Amino acid sequence: MTSDRVLYSVTMSKPDYYEVLGVSKSASDAEIKSAYRDLARKFHPDVNSEPEAQAKFLEIQEAYDTLSDPEKRKLYDRVGHADFGGAQPASGVHVDFDIEDLGSMFDSFFGGGRGGGPFGARARTQTHRAPRPEPRPADTHHTIEVDFATAITGGKKELEIQRSGSTKKVEVTIPAGVSDGAKLRVRGVGHAHPNRPDQRADLILTVKVKPHPLFRRGEPARNERTRDVYLDLPITFAEAALGGPVDVPTPTGQATLTIPAGSASGNKLRLKGQGCRTSTPGDLYAVLQIVPPPKPAIDSEAERVLKDLGDATPIRRDGLWPSRASG
Repeated sequence: MTSDRVLYSVTMSKPDYYEVLGVSKSASDAEIKSAYRDLARKFHPDVNSEPEAQAKFLEIQEAYDTLSDPEKRKLYDRVGHADFGGAQPASGVHVDFDIEDLGSMFDSFFGGGRGGGPFGARARTQTHRAPRPEPRPADTHHTIEVDFATAITGGKKELEIQRSGSTKKVEVTIPAGVSDGAKLRVRGVGHAHPNRPDQRADLILTVKVKPHPLFRRGEPARNERTRDVYLDLPITFAEAALGGPVDVPTPTGQATLTIPAGSASGNKLRLKGQGCRTSTPGDLYAVLQIVPPPKPAIDSEAERVLKDLGDATPIRRDGLWPSRASG
């Protein structure tokens, strides 16, 4: 007699917080803190330019925030990863097995056949397909535009999203130092589950940082730190030669820099702590750019002064390029 074959699905959830930090469930607070520090140093976006580094760092931070808090850790250990804080399983790796395999497992423990018992062949032929748990609603995706200063200092931004036929206002926390293209997750404010209105999807926001006419973020390709900010600072011949204080704009206001006498174009002057307001603050670098006066502004007297200055400070160019071979 042919028995019905019933397949069950087991969903393997994403690694739990202990696995994220690479520690055992009996790890001490010191071990958890040490593991977090090692991983944070490895995956922090300021030191790791890989595209997935930021998402990995946020996962590490989330795990540490939970396991370093005694009350949160106690609750997490009791309810498990899947039920803690609305955590979601990953994309869903499924392992299918046949109900007859379960029967074989019972036989191996209890021995003998099951034909006359309540779990025999008759029961197998009447077994129905077990219902799978309803999937969580798909994440809602949206783009959020952030001005340069907010990306540097962090802040709040209100966003209107369309969900389930209505408009919802959401206040989003922008972390200091967020980069263009970063993903932010706001839990439980997305579309509602079609069969469970009380359960909502998460909102995934892709950050778009508006470019600034004066400032730019540091670029790893230039061996620069992303938490630092750069500014091209125009100065005059006189300021470059004689030095002196100049006012400099910053992302949040204004500061004063002292230009050393004899400065050249390309020299960098640092304003400590005036970059991104991250846990380790970044710096602002003013890159000097000497701007010559326009020709109409140079009268005969200014021209004489410049020539005298040139005669007094000649530049030797010998050896800068090879001599042309005689013919």
